[in-house]
Amino acid sequence: MKRMKSAAAWILMGMMLLGAAGAAAQTQMQVYFAEGTLDVQQAHRLIELTQRAYPQAEWTAICEEETGESLRERILSDRAPQIAVCAPGEASAWAREGMLAPLGGRVADQAQMQPQVISACMWEGEMIMAPLAAHHRQMAVNRRMLEQERLGYMIDYKEHPVWYPSEMDQILEEFYLSGTAAMEIWPARVQDCAAIEALIQSIYGGTLLSEDGQKSRAGESAALAGLSWLRDRVQQGGIGMAQSREEALERFLAGETAIFIDWMERDSALYAEQLEENGIELVLMPYPTTAGLPIRSFELAGVCVFKSGHEAEQALGIQAMEFWCEDMQAQLILGDRAVWQDDAIWLPMMNAGETGPALRSLLCSVLDPVLAGQIDPKDALLVIDTALEALRK
Repeated sequence: MKRMKSAAAWILMGMMLLGAAGAAAQTQMQVYFAEGTLDVQQAHRLIELTQRAYPQAEWTAICEEETGESLRERILSDRAPQIAVCAPGEASAWAREGMLAPLGGRVADQAQMQPQVISACMWEGEMIMAPLAAHHRQMAVNRRMLEQERLGYMIDYKEHPVWYPSEMDQILEEFYLSGTAAMEIWPARVQDCAAIEALIQSIYGGTLLSEDGQKSRAGESAALAGLSWLRDRVQQGGIGMAQSREEALERFLAGETAIFIDWMERDSALYAEQLEENGIELVLMPYPTTAGLPIRSFELAGVCVFKSGHEAEQALGIQAMEFWCEDMQAQLILGDRAVWQDDAIWLPMMNAGETGPALRSLLCSVLDPVLAGQIDPKDALLVIDTALEALRK
């Protein structure tokens, strides 16, 4: 009997060791979520769903908001994830190094997506990122402040779905005459100038980049008209100059300015308490434009798969990407992905590809001197075009 018990114990121990070895051999799939892509709760729910769908691997969510560690830091310390959810500009840096798997033909419903969304996910003609969700930038408007200036009719969406330049000028003038600026901009910095770019491009319908994001249009007349409009309004006092984006946001949240030009839907929840405390009823408006259609300035969260050297990991990473783009439960977690074609005018992304980041950097370098009257808008745009031409050679 003792011998039987001893044999059973050895068998049980052997099974436990085999189980432990199997667990250790299980494929490990780390998914990195950059800050500003999906919120932490969404990220963890998506990974839980993926774990149920693909139990042959161990899935782990690594959220920058929780760890404080950037994707670059992880990669440079030889801890690259199998999958990353990040912005196109971040993905293109690793595509340049040949570290991302091509995704051509694997992205569902690509034909229904907005061309500017797709072009932001391309690198040298190859799709290196799957569009997951777009975050659209708009103007936030303080309803009460407009009503106090007898401009409440301007936020009747049926009558004024988009403000024309003349209507925007009317708002700026009325607030200026009452002794305050309706809105503020701030010194241009690469990391927070997207809203200023959107305003310059939207006002007269002049995009700074071609639709595919490959060619500069900075020298075209509509872009020049937009930059000249902004300079004139700043110099005339209709648009104020804050020291920073943060200061402009604080003044808007405090009810001191009527319009903030860099607002996304998620900000409504993020600043809900401050808005309520200061009695601000928020209205979201598209950027003013002669086109009469909404202008879409957006940031994109996309999925890229790293080449790990292990075929099984890479294949599973691509399967997970397809699952997130197609599965109904995944879509419920993601919510409105906002990447689909519509009747709006979409601005090309400036932080994707090769031309956009260079153009953004050059625009930031000339924008403050233009607004200060130190350089003419036409000359500034010529400087940008000349520099970009030199970079292409």
